[in-house]
Amino acid sequence: MNQLVAILITLFFLGLIVYFTVTQKLKDRYAFLWLVTAAAGVLAAVCIPLLNRFAVWIGIAYMPTFVFLVTIIFILALLVRQTISLSKQADRIKTLTQEFAVMEKRLLELQQSAPASAERREPL
Repeated sequence: MNQLVAILITLFFLGLIVYFTVTQKLKDRYAFLWLVTAAAGVLAAVCIPLLNRFAVWIGIAYMPTFVFLVTIIFILALLVRQTISLSKQADRIKTLTQEFAVMEKRLLELQQSAPASAERREPL
């Protein structure tokens, strides 16, 4: 019964990821990671007895502890990946802001010099 509930929950999660990807709420760049995660969750839910034997084999007597350990490691890896992405985006925003400021200054200089050069022209 517990295995059936775990399978249903992970299938629901997989369905949510597919829905968010199709409706463009989740970009393809991140969708692949979440689809693999959801598929791994479905596989883990199907193979609960095998996971229990593997946990005992590596020295963890209580299988949910193993699942929590794997989940925490995955979340930490995901946080590192998101932090790297956030750092890149911050650098890109900084560069874009600086370029915008330079362009705005040039535009103001051109606008200020335009009336002076227009006054010097002789009418036809």
